[in-house]
Amino acid sequence: MRRSVEVSGKNLDEVLERASRYFDVEKNSLAYEIISENRGFLGILVPKTVRVRVWIGDDEEKQTPVPSLEEKPPEPKVPEPSVEEEGEGIVEKDESVSVQELVKAREEIREFFEQLISKMKIEIEYHVREDGKKVYLDIDGQDAGLLIGKHGETLEALESYLKIYLIKNGFARVGLELDISGYKKRREETLNKLAQKMAGKVLEDHRKFKFEPMNARERRIIHTTLKDHPNVITYSIGEEPDRRVVIDLKNGKKKESSHRRVRPPRKK
Repeated sequence: MRRSVEVSGKNLDEVLERASRYFDVEKNSLAYEIISENRGFLGILVPKTVRVRVWIGDDEEKQTPVPSLEEKPPEPKVPEPSVEEEGEGIVEKDESVSVQELVKAREEIREFFEQLISKMKIEIEYHVREDGKKVYLDIDGQDAGLLIGKHGETLEALESYLKIYLIKNGFARVGLELDISGYKKRREETLNKLAQKMAGKVLEDHRKFKFEPMNARERRIIHTTLKDHPNVITYSIGEEPDRRVVIDLKNGKKKESSHRRVRPPRKK
């Protein structure tokens, strides 16, 4: 069986170098497939990385994945039939956050974000506030759209980067919520309407519907919108970054069997 590993690095050459040491072979003996590539965020934030699946090229047998070279072992893959597996309904540990801690985290984000803006050379306005256990950063202005990106990808990257910054600076218990020109609220409203529309189409056509790939936050919105629907269910399929939501009939097989015609017995 072909052994493969998934390796991340700054570039392909670095990835193949690491994989060659892992397999103890020369780099030219390796075959590979690029899984994803992060080109960075405006050249100053999330560094460019490439994620590659690598195996020894001479072995043509069927691939059997082995643990990644990353320090953290892969989590077991389980089906995702409901909203709970997208983060809803999970009870988090209640860790109180003091007002002083929130204020310090807010000022850390404010100062750090000001430094980023000076490097970006863009015209935006922003407001930082704290509430409950989170720091909220709201951005608007002439160039705010540049920070949203296609399907909100740049916004997600920036939010993740700021969350990591808080954790590394001792504010792991403080959450962070970023929005740009009300994008998240508008996107949520759009997805709510789309979920309802596609659920109706599934009921009408009696065929499942697959959405385009979405990030975890948007998948949660679809799951949450339809979690109490009496006639359809939702679940997710695929691997990141191509993971997507599916809407299907609830108890579809039972409905089909209940409409099956039964031929009466022949008369003798």
